[in-house]
Amino acid sequence: MTVQTTALSFDSYASAILKGFKGFDKAQASLSSTINTTMQRFVDHVSVTLGKDQKACEALQKSIRDCQLVINADASGAMKKKTFTEYAQSAARALHYGVPFTTQLKQDDSKKLPWSKSASAQGAPIKGTKAAPKAGTKAGAPTVVNRAELQKTLSIALAQARSLNLDLLAASILDVCLEQFDGFKETILDTKAPM
Repeated sequence: MTVQTTALSFDSYASAILKGFKGFDKAQASLSSTINTTMQRFVDHVSVTLGKDQKACEALQKSIRDCQLVINADASGAMKKKTFTEYAQSAARALHYGVPFTTQLKQDDSKKLPWSKSASAQGAPIKGTKAAPKAGTKAGAPTVVNRAELQKTLSIALAQARSLNLDLLAASILDVCLEQFDGFKETILDTKAPM
């Protein structure tokens, strides 16, 4: 028996994976743009109809958190309510300070709402949260993940992509999952929240 010595090439396989990531990056950029534009339009609407005071900011936050579509998305696993709660925090800051909405506003210490617990506590942690680690301290131990947990996470990503009608992205993720994991099964079967 003769052994054929041909050079293996991963180029075509790597190309497919990299193409998938480029599509994912485009989809992520498009989603970020949609979030920022839509949230800014809502902030502008509240500013015109209710103003920018504490009452208006609290009404804005409540309307986002209590939105039935948000509750449905959370129940279906398509998106977490916590994500919308964070959007609401950033939106309230954008409204009060009259600055453009970004998802990171909730982390901007210079844009804390004057009536918030965190602003009045002058750096003390909010009840139910942990204080920030001191400078120079190490982060926690890395999370150990097994293959089953990874497959569940990828299944959730598939459901999220489908709920956003990102069918090409979902197909790319599914192709990679089927190729990489023998017997890959989606654990989230009902992927679309009712509209």
